[in-house]
Amino acid sequence: MGQTIIQTIMKPAEPRQASHEAQPASPGSPGWRLSGPRLGLMAGLGVLTVALLLSLGDGQAALQSLAHLDWRLLGLAVLVHYSGFAIRGLRWQRLLGLLGHRLGLGRVLGLLISGWFVSALMPARAGDLFRMVMLRMPSRGQAAVPMADGASSIVLERLLDLVAILLLALGFGLAVLQGKLPPWVTAAYLLAGAVSLGVLVAAAIAPHLFRRLAERWPAHAGSPRLWTRGRAALDFLTQAMEGLDLLRRRPGAALGLVLQSLYIWLCDALLLWLAVRSLGHTLPWGSAAFVALTVDIFAALPITPGGVGQIETAYAALFALLPLPPFNIPAAILVTRAVSYWSFLLFSGLVTFSLGFGQLLLGRSPASEPPVDEPAGQSATTAGPC
Repeated sequence: MGQTIIQTIMKPAEPRQASHEAQPASPGSPGWRLSGPRLGLMAGLGVLTVALLLSLGDGQAALQSLAHLDWRLLGLAVLVHYSGFAIRGLRWQRLLGLLGHRLGLGRVLGLLISGWFVSALMPARAGDLFRMVMLRMPSRGQAAVPMADGASSIVLERLLDLVAILLLALGFGLAVLQGKLPPWVTAAYLLAGAVSLGVLVAAAIAPHLFRRLAERWPAHAGSPRLWTRGRAALDFLTQAMEGLDLLRRRPGAALGLVLQSLYIWLCDALLLWLAVRSLGHTLPWGSAAFVALTVDIFAALPITPGGVGQIETAYAALFALLPLPPFNIPAAILVTRAVSYWSFLLFSGLVTFSLGFGQLLLGRSPASEPPVDEPAGQSATTAGPC
């Protein structure tokens, strides 16, 4: 991203106990901008994905299925999916609270939804960096969150997601396929497990190693500017890794966070099940859960903005593995993605621009993070119970 973001990340970390407001960074850079070509690419990917789904399946039958959609079940699917984001907000608020930052739920949800909007339009989880930068900017009545703690909270989010998805997908996969997982699915599960284990091990041992390195850091190593930046980077990594060790140090809180994560990802499974039901067909619950959760593993690092095309391909490949009752697969995928991506893209865009974050996406640099109105007495609420 821009030079201002680099400077923000490299700024020495503040103690968690510090209550003063940090000087806000200005993240308005070309990397955030909603340009015409970027929007055109998104629209093109969406149209191409729909066309491919209809051409590879029975397009006419898919359109007929969509014409007879049960809107009541579709509405229930929307509620289920959006409830998962409400729990995401509570979970992130809890993580930040455990790191020493008491933020109102309104601010947390606003940043979370706006970050999703950014990730939906840009590849490789750009919205996570957006959230870290915006946390670094103080809001009305609430101090800034140091970049290291923001990074820790988001990495912990992703770790909890990965663990929950892996546990659920593996359990449903072994039950549905009777222990005969295809090699490419097994490889994806093993990779997700290795990443999760690697983060946990690094969080346990890295803080001690970084502190030892800081103690032996030479008084002068090359130019003073290089020494200062190197020490700032070391302090940032030390504080971030100490944050990642939170789950091991707080097992009771970790259990509550894991339960929240299980609910969040079961919502994806229930969404797919309801989508098929809304088309007038039935899909075994275990099969719906296995497909939806395994797709989530493949979408953990989206290659395209919002995983458009990538996620639809994974759905089609996984459905082909299973002996399922007859139903129109392209129509089911289109309905599922209409709820999980396209409807939430519209909703999150409205939230992002209503909160003023849209200025950044249009290439403008606000002086500070736009305030998020909180109910009386909640400008510095404690984190919700896990």
